[in-house]
Amino acid sequence: MSGIQWDESFSTNNPEIDAQHKKWINMYNELHETLLHGNMKQLSQITLETLQSIQDYAHYHFSFEEEYMKSINYPNIVEHKRLHKDFDTQIYELNRDVREGRTVLGTKIIKIMKNWIIDHILNADKQYAEFVQGN
Repeated sequence: MSGIQWDESFSTNNPEIDAQHKKWINMYNELHETLLHGNMKQLSQITLETLQSIQDYAHYHFSFEEEYMKSINYPNIVEHKRLHKDFDTQIYELNRDVREGRTVLGTKIIKIMKNWIIDHILNADKQYAEFVQGN
């Protein structure tokens, strides 16, 4: 599985949200590199730290994005917030499993992250971007 490269297809036409999405992509790419080429002795600790950073950033980003959706009166905000909650739960569970010493495959973490970033930005986030353009 490869890293993610930002291109304009990811743009929501909101510079702040695009910058936050670029940060998500950078966090994913760093995790991807660590899991592929990191020090195996420190892998569990690095994974734990990275998952915590991802979860912390998710709270910040989701809060910002949800406030933005409120400000534009986005009609599908409830469904969008549910997607955010579901992802937060997934990351929390992965984080808990690593903390409790359960084996979590790096490929599982990478797959969840990559699918989330690409699918969420290109589908769910594009919907509110299209809503703004249509109004």
